[in-house]
Amino acid sequence: MTQEPAGFPLVTVRHAETTASALAPNAARNLCGCCASRCQARTQERKMIKAYALAGLAAVFPRCVVPATDWKGKVEWPDEHSAKLVVPSVEAGATLAAAAAIREMVKTNTDPRLFRGCSSPEQGLDVAVFSGPTPGLYYVKLNQRFNRCGGPRGRVLDWWYVYAVTPQGEVVAAAPPPPPPAEQTQTPATPPSKAEGDTPAPAQIPPPAPEVPTPPPAAASPASPPPTTPAPATPIPDPVNPKGP
Repeated sequence: MTQEPAGFPLVTVRHAETTASALAPNAARNLCGCCASRCQARTQERKMIKAYALAGLAAVFPRCVVPATDWKGKVEWPDEHSAKLVVPSVEAGATLAAAAAIREMVKTNTDPRLFRGCSSPEQGLDVAVFSGPTPGLYYVKLNQRFNRCGGPRGRVLDWWYVYAVTPQGEVVAAAPPPPPPAEQTQTPATPPSKAEGDTPAPAQIPPPAPEVPTPPPAAASPASPPPTTPAPATPIPDPVNPKGP
């Protein structure tokens, strides 16, 4: 057997310690970099999951999200002299139904010319809420009032927006437009059908009109005297001289 030199194990151990001490900083840096990248990826993943969760909650529960307000300014509360009643006291469900119908109408009309001149689409609309044969539903009708935005009152000829809405503000259905009025046309009168073997009756000649007799000339009245003819004038004789010549 060959005997190893006495100093060989010591040199090997020292070389290993030197190599480990040289590689330790690089390994530590690599390990820290790997951990940092993993931590950053996990942080981004958590942020994305949180964003998706909030978006899902907002879609499922839209009333839970506080909308951002566009109003800026000081609110002045009216008193008994300056307050003007716009809508009488109604059920709260009716107001929610009206608001839902307005949102549905605005969402389905994307033409920007419809609400031109209005500060908001609601400015050009009037709303009426009815109850009907179906319990638990409101019937909301929207009317044109675009004269408040400038111009004529109506901008659409075939305007028809009627919605069935729940008291919670869910639009159930939209009413179809009414049918156009039927045009009344006069049909010519058809003569009665003639049966076979029937001969038409001869046309009747109207009788001649009776002759009106002419009245005779009026006769002279017996009370009136006949016309007299003037008598001839008698000659006057010459006077006779009694004495003679």
